[in-house]
Amino acid sequence: MPLPSEWRSLQVVVIGTYNTNLVVWCDAIPLKGQSILGGDFEMFCGGKGANCAVAAARAGCQVKFVGAHGRDAFGKMARERLTKEGIDISDFVDLPRSKTGVALFFQERKTAAHAALASTSANNQFSPALIRKVEPAIRKSDRVFTHFAMSSSVLSEIYRICDLYKKRLVVYAVPVQPLVQLPGSSYLMVANDFETPLLARCNDLDSAIEELHHCGVQNVIIRQENRSLLFSDGSSSRTQPIPAAPLVQDVGSMECLTAWAAITLASTGDLALATQMGAQAMAFSFSRHGALDSSPYLSELLAE
Repeated sequence: MPLPSEWRSLQVVVIGTYNTNLVVWCDAIPLKGQSILGGDFEMFCGGKGANCAVAAARAGCQVKFVGAHGRDAFGKMARERLTKEGIDISDFVDLPRSKTGVALFFQERKTAAHAALASTSANNQFSPALIRKVEPAIRKSDRVFTHFAMSSSVLSEIYRICDLYKKRLVVYAVPVQPLVQLPGSSYLMVANDFETPLLARCNDLDSAIEELHHCGVQNVIIRQENRSLLFSDGSSSRTQPIPAAPLVQDVGSMECLTAWAAITLASTGDLALATQMGAQAMAFSFSRHGALDSSPYLSELLAE
């Protein structure tokens, strides 16, 4: 599928988290109080913000990543890896008294299901002052990406500055439990079908999507397991199948969907095409190990 050449000129700011993912493969995720012998151990770069930044960079955009890490080995690894991807990390700051984010994963071999636990870290400890510091970059950007895994004060500042400069904010809506209400409006929101009703405080998906539009979300894309994407612009809702792919793991797949859909929407204004591109990128990521590593390059999707 031909893609717009202007992608390479898109300026993207991603404000979010970085985590080092520590993964143990197993036949079944342990139950509470259970100790079992698992399989291979792997370590990957990840984090919802970093995954989204890499996906956008591999699509060809000029990307700035804003967040925080600790003064430790994981922080050094994070900076080296994001730099290797061609991402501007001048505001991926070092918090000397904090630890770099770490997430522990149990990953089932046969089903690719996982359970994860992320540590309290620099991801939760940087202040709204960092968002104010990068206000000039936000003002010059074509798209701003974020998610909900940071402090509420940081999130509110992101929404405030984007609203001030009429910037089109893209939100991967996870996690939703701590949120009392949405801090403001957004251009695109991506979420799972089981989280969307919680976010909108509704009992069913259709009502939840309607409520999100009422709250100022212009475009919505909802993942329905690994089968399809439901998308809505407020006037109509349609479904996009997710292409079949070998399912190795799905960590990072939602970030692929978010980045590729938002970038396509930025260039074309076509939500259906954007959702189709997001579905293709998501399916590609299913077949690769590692959250950050699973993101396809533009050339790989063009070859599909």
